[in-house]
Amino acid sequence: MKNKKNKYILISKDLQKNLIDFLDEVQLEAAKLNTTDNMHIVNFCSFAIEELLSGFDAELKPKSKPQPKSRDQYLDETFMDWNLPDMTDEEYEKLVDQFDAFLRAWETEYNKKNKGNPEKQIKERPFKPHVDDVLEYCSLNEVIDFLKDDPELSDNERFELYYDEREKRREKKTGISYEQLLKKSGVKPPSPKK
Repeated sequence: MKNKKNKYILISKDLQKNLIDFLDEVQLEAAKLNTTDNMHIVNFCSFAIEELLSGFDAELKPKSKPQPKSRDQYLDETFMDWNLPDMTDEEYEKLVDQFDAFLRAWETEYNKKNKGNPEKQIKERPFKPHVDDVLEYCSLNEVIDFLKDDPELSDNERFELYYDEREKRREKKTGISYEQLLKKSGVKPPSPKK
């Protein structure tokens, strides 16, 4: 037989309140008559109310289905399992982009071959451009929202990325070309070496 000491039952807060109210009424009625049986009822009601009040609070969370992995998650996990040589971030991004391009081309060919069979076709995935590609088309307020929504960034990283983007835009607005700088300062450009 299993040990039943560690088994519990959960009750709602409403049921807990109703039980306490009920036991309180029974206790008050039993206390009116001063008999031994009524004192046992009063003691039991006090014990039961105390147990109900000192119970653990619990919250049941709905079960969630495991989310299917995104293409990026799958690529990250797959590449992490390989013994890739040491490479810079640029080289790694280039490798991932090339592999992704290969997969997209393969999917296109596969879908052409299975055009008549929709069950076998691979569904089109939305294109998710790299962060740098997107930021140049966003306003600074959209950049702020974009950075706030990224759970992988720390507050310091968010600030650094925002600051860098703001400074890039400021340079574009207030910056002048080399030729304009020379003309404005009255300096002639150097003559080409012969």
